Amino acid sequence: MFSIRKATFADCELINRMAKEVFPATYKEILSPEQLDYMMDWMYAPQNILKQMEEGHVYFIAYKDSGPCGYVSVQQQEKDVFHLQKIYVLPRFQGTHCGSFLFKEAVKYIKEVHPEPCLMELNVNRNNKALQFYEHMGMRKLREGDFPIGNGYYMNDYIMGLDINKKGLQNTICKPFLLNNITGQIPVSIYATFSSFFMIEKINRADNRQQAINTLHTIHSCMPPHR
Repeated sequence: MFSIRKATFADCELINRMAKEVFPATYKEILSPEQLDYMMDWMYAPQNILKQMEEGHVYFIAYKDSGPCGYVSVQQQEKDVFHLQKIYVLPRFQGTHCGSFLFKEAVKYIKEVHPEPCLMELNVNRNNKALQFYEHMGMRKLREGDFPIGNGYYMNDYIMGLDINKKGLQNTICKPFLLNNITGQIPVSIYATFSSFFMIEKINRADNRQQAINTLHTIHSCMPPHR
């Protein structure tokens, strides 16, 4: 079970320590050691984290069994556009669904401060395996670019987006799930939102074919296709 709290200025050192563990582990096969060192200082020196907070970055720290296990930060950039600036899970907690917990908490925060429809964007390196995670969470590629960050370095990213509180959707996430071998027949493809994730889990745990079919019948399968 995870818990989460909003970070304060006093947490800059804690965020820095977590970043020293997770950021190099995430990018060691993508970036050069020199660029890793540059970006660690640029993004995660305690004084730079403090500056980010002063400029509107809202950090949250996730905990499991009273120990920190990950962090996420969100910044409002325009009236109806938020940016998911950072979302990282410490290596020893990866695979525990902490990432999806942090992602959902970021969406929850945006809904609380901005009840109207808006867009949540994020940058992700084009070679980062996390791309599949973001697509699974319902994000779509909006554009791509090579963004200079100083010292001759670039971020080679996709910009991804997620519609939040969009009219006509039960929630913010709509994407196809391919459920293989659930019924013992051919794969079944459905569209689901956050509110039906628990139904997916039920299907995965279904003891028999009929139970799976009954569960599938409870999910709307005629939502507009994901784009």
